[in-house]
Amino acid sequence: MPQLTAAAKAGELSRVNSVLAAGSEGKVRIDDLQLKDNFTLHACLAHCVMMTDFIMEEFARRYPDTAFFHSYPGTVKTGIAQNLTGPVRLAIKVLYAVSSPWIIQVQESGERHLFQTTSTIYPPRNGGVGVPPSDDKLGVTIGSNGERGSGAYLLDWDGQSTGDVNLLSEHRQNGFNRIVWEHTHAMFKKAVGNKRPADDDEGPAQPIRNPPGWRAA
Repeated sequence: MPQLTAAAKAGELSRVNSVLAAGSEGKVRIDDLQLKDNFTLHACLAHCVMMTDFIMEEFARRYPDTAFFHSYPGTVKTGIAQNLTGPVRLAIKVLYAVSSPWIIQVQESGERHLFQTTSTIYPPRNGGVGVPPSDDKLGVTIGSNGERGSGAYLLDWDGQSTGDVNLLSEHRQNGFNRIVWEHTHAMFKKAVGNKRPADDDEGPAQPIRNPPGWRAA
């Protein structure tokens, strides 16, 4: 953040884009943010999405010279199947075939994310530099809290605002911004505190095994 803030003060672009699943919000167990006792895949998705939404919003509040995004890229054909074998590779290819009408090519996805991180329609809260859109009809985008140009944006695959407004508003009123911020910092402190100093007597590090279905290059 010090470098991003310095960039903004120098009149340069200052933006952060977290690519996950904006728009897939769900109920969050505030009493079990780590999902130690209530883990399901659906709950995991809801927690990841909601916590990313609100951490971006809190960053934008604390650092108004930088714009923050949580974006959903859509189904992007990345070519991952080329590095897989067996049933996993077949499953990915079938998924691509079935989803072909909704698939986004890698180049288009890259172009859309480049637009997000450079366009003036997604400004930081305090404003800043950017590339004006070629279409004059494109105005400043509505942020995650419902305000235009709020500095925190939840974006769908096409760069449009997304997110469950009612659910976000409910959690915001319950102070979820602060809860997520404090929880995240607590987790980082815990992780750093659990680090074990390297032991020279352990010998060379063991190689990490490839996951099932992975084919070495």
